[in-house]
Amino acid sequence: MEKLNKYLTLYDKILIILIVVFSVGMIAYPFVTAYFNQSEEQEAYIYIKDRTKNINRIPLSDTYKEEPIVIELEGPLGVSVIEAHNGQVRLKKAPEKDPAKICEKIGWISKPGPSIICVPNKISIWIERSDSELDAVSW
Repeated sequence: MEKLNKYLTLYDKILIILIVVFSVGMIAYPFVTAYFNQSEEQEAYIYIKDRTKNINRIPLSDTYKEEPIVIELEGPLGVSVIEAHNGQVRLKKAPEKDPAKICEKIGWISKPGPSIICVPNKISIWIERSDSELDAVSW
């Protein structure tokens, strides 16, 4: 340690301390901001877009009731039944004419990111938060 003190000046030591403090601060910053932003989480909404490009918006908090919210939407192939319950949403029943019924097989979604898209019946369902920084989702 004495050899090291011979080569380092007071300003070198101050510079090293500042670099270490800055580095630790940059590492801790995301964790500290996430901790303080937990209580300020904003409302999430379910968005349902039909073939007429009409977008229905339902607060996710409204789904925490005894009975689920059931919406029937008419599309080119027939009626699709959408169900929202306990903070989740799904396409419960696809039309009989839908060949693969993939949108029905996706199941429940409960957070921003995943979406349910029924291409043959032109229906899209997704969840968004007003404070979300999500720009796009890619598979």
